[in-house]
Amino acid sequence: MGLLNLALGQLLGLALPVAGLLVALYFYDRSRRSVLVSTLRFWPLRPAPPVRQRHKRIQHPLSLALQLAAMILLLLAIADPRADDGSGEARHRVLMLDTSGVMALPDADGNTLMDEAKRLALAYVDRLAPGDPLLLVEADGSPFVRVPFTTDRQRVRDAIAAAKPGWTGLDLEAAFGLADGSLRLALNSGGAPVDGNSSRAEAVYVGPGRYSGRSAGEGSVPALRVLETAQPQDALGVSGLRAAADGVEDGKWSVELDARNFSGAPVTTRAEFLFEDKPLGFRDLRIPAAGEASLNFTLRTRRPGRLQAQLLHEDAYPANNGAVVSIPASRRTPLQVVGASQQEFAQLLAPGARVEASFVESVDELLGHAIHVWARGGQPGLSRRGIYLTPPGVDSPVPGAVSVQAAAISEWSPSHPVARGVRDPDLRPVQARVFEPAGGDEVVAGCRAGPVIVARDTGDERLVAFGFDLSDDSVRGHLAAPLLFANAVSWLDAAAFRAQLSEARAPGSVSVDAPNSVPEQVVVRGPGRNRVPWVMEGGTVRFYASQPGAYRVLTADRDVTLHLTQRDLPAQAWDLPEAAARGLPPVLVGVRADWLAVAGCRRCADPAR
Repeated sequence: MGLLNLALGQLLGLALPVAGLLVALYFYDRSRRSVLVSTLRFWPLRPAPPVRQRHKRIQHPLSLALQLAAMILLLLAIADPRADDGSGEARHRVLMLDTSGVMALPDADGNTLMDEAKRLALAYVDRLAPGDPLLLVEADGSPFVRVPFTTDRQRVRDAIAAAKPGWTGLDLEAAFGLADGSLRLALNSGGAPVDGNSSRAEAVYVGPGRYSGRSAGEGSVPALRVLETAQPQDALGVSGLRAAADGVEDGKWSVELDARNFSGAPVTTRAEFLFEDKPLGFRDLRIPAAGEASLNFTLRTRRPGRLQAQLLHEDAYPANNGAVVSIPASRRTPLQVVGASQQEFAQLLAPGARVEASFVESVDELLGHAIHVWARGGQPGLSRRGIYLTPPGVDSPVPGAVSVQAAAISEWSPSHPVARGVRDPDLRPVQARVFEPAGGDEVVAGCRAGPVIVARDTGDERLVAFGFDLSDDSVRGHLAAPLLFANAVSWLDAAAFRAQLSEARAPGSVSVDAPNSVPEQVVVRGPGRNRVPWVMEGGTVRFYASQPGAYRVLTADRDVTLHLTQRDLPAQAWDLPEAAARGLPPVLVGVRADWLAVAGCRRCADPAR
């Protein structure tokens, strides 16, 4: 116990003289003295009291004790007693209130863990000394400072009362990193660890200790206190639901359901599936104790709709027993081939499961929204999106200079999407036209004589001109031929070869594989079609979603719809450090000076109490 406004010597220096004066006053015994009166007639005659020799003693000991108590309380109110190291410095504290998704779960009494955590946090705040600065952190998947260091207790209480459980799992390591950094700045440690200042700092975690990712190791903060709530009572939950479009058969979807068992015993439950609120069927699912299980089935539909999965199991938190994903409408890219038969193009069209090809003989049959493939040269200006296979002697939007025989195509663009993945050194067309690109044209590939594949994008018109015929026998036997055609179609319509995936999972840190994409081809949109910040690392798109909603990620070869509507309920339990203090601090920590002053004044006003 230390004193803020007075040192111990100063307190004793004031208390001892005042106490001595009070005791001396109570030892004071008034002596008899002569009084002149007019008559003794009305005074009763009484024998004189015997004269006895006696020692001085306190006349009213209880009154003296109350006076001394009042004096001590008033001096303590001035000194402001507090629990610290006696240095007189305020102790900085960081209160980490768990607001992760698990806090929405009930305890054994039916109350949410958030309610219990608020009660513990408010009780802790009430036991602090008035001068101790307190910082409040709301800890979930992305911990942040809700209230900076302050001595305004009411501001902290209001923030605690307004806290709500989030949707993401607790990032325990990030929460303790934020607490450690805040304490270093507050104690002006210059970035050095504050282990040596444990008497001047404390971090307090309030929650059940369920976390995602990595745990916080011992020594993350100088002094740790844990106010642990009850553990959640949830038994089962859906952790994910995915529907992936088949790459070959249109309208075929592969569906996978993931479920988690939080209890300590294996559970067998029934999973029911509905499409547009109409039952599709059910499957039995056995989930091991404290483990996960999955089931798969095939859905065939060309109609858009909502696919719903529901676990028919009663537990304390039924809100996470179901999930919903959207099945988009079947979309195929129309492609019209002019001047060739289906037999000639069968091998080139094989990779394009989402391409609907038709073969026309007249330009009057061309559709404006389709991709036009001119197999024997074409009429420039008729196609807003076109692929020109232009052997020598036929029309092309890109003029040709010379023709070459069996020239090896050895030069490929390192960045253009049409050349992605194509490096065939044996590709030698029987005949090839060498182009003379115009300004703004991009050379995709070339031979020694010059460019043989050119791409043009003017904004209103986008085309790819080949100086040879991809359906020719000397070319279509190579793997490069269908790959070049697929790349060209994908560049003209990015949705043509994108794999479709619809998935329901929890918000938080989201990763989407994009192995064949460059950053320029990636778009991430959140609720309301708002753009979401993202990064790309090692062929993976990463972003953080703190709130539930529908997100869409477009890459070069994937169209992913994410329904981030499942609460992240991690099963990992924090192994508390042995050195951590547990529970609320003693009640006497931080006795309020104003209450001491009130108690002392009341005793002064009525010494006989």
